[in-house]
Amino acid sequence: MNFPISHIASLCKYTGISFTAGAITHGFFSGERAIWTAVFGVAIYLVGGTLEKIANPDKDHSWTDVLAIGIVASIGLGLFTGGLQHFPDSPTRSSWVVPVGFAMSLLAMYLMEGKGKIKIKEVLIYGGISLSLVIAASVYALSYFSEHGGDGHSHDHGTPAQVIAPAMKEVRIEVDDTMRFAPTKWEAQVGEPIRIILVNKGKVDHELVIGTEKEIIAHAKEMASPGTKGHHHANEISAKPGQQAELVWTFKKPGQYAMACFEPGHYEAGMKGVINVVNQKR
Repeated sequence: MNFPISHIASLCKYTGISFTAGAITHGFFSGERAIWTAVFGVAIYLVGGTLEKIANPDKDHSWTDVLAIGIVASIGLGLFTGGLQHFPDSPTRSSWVVPVGFAMSLLAMYLMEGKGKIKIKEVLIYGGISLSLVIAASVYALSYFSEHGGDGHSHDHGTPAQVIAPAMKEVRIEVDDTMRFAPTKWEAQVGEPIRIILVNKGKVDHELVIGTEKEIIAHAKEMASPGTKGHHHANEISAKPGQQAELVWTFKKPGQYAMACFEPGHYEAGMKGVINVVNQKR
């Protein structure tokens, strides 16, 4: 038995399963992104199956291995693959979820495949080196996404706070991981500068995009398109978990406007709202 190849094969197989399952589960939210996720999942699973056959031609497991140790393996691999998929969305959380998941998968692999068959020293050497590489990659990814923003898109935070008039009307909009704005509906007047405060009480990044219904729908299609690298508009603000962002906005025409969050899957999950803009009251 070749322990390193067996462990890599296990990671590949379960990563493939996880990506494929994720594509099916979140396909409604992800659009064409789900197709590429599924293609990658199938490909990486085939790689894992090939490596497993090379490393364990006469593989035989008891039900204890499959059920008990399999639980540890599935949880660890779930954390590892889930953390990888959502790193752009939640870099802070993924930076520790991925290494923990990797370590759990390593332990499960040893208990299921290597215990009593290989020297513990070999496992410790391989485990120490591989886990160090995973931690280093996670730290780098955390630094990268914290600096460049998640999912490859950055945001314009609007008018600087120092130009805000003291008597300006404020609208405080709170968001969390229920994928809802609070309030979901509010009113503004034409020509009235409004200080919009987005308060993120959730554990993932959230954003607020303002526009007409037609503009919001077009924006949703744009963000769902493969290869979309970012959007840079003055009608957007974003806030990381536990933080807030501000935008000064003035509506020029009356009518019904929309607000939405285009972090991956949020808009499709119902993170949208309505702004009724009326002529100034006299």
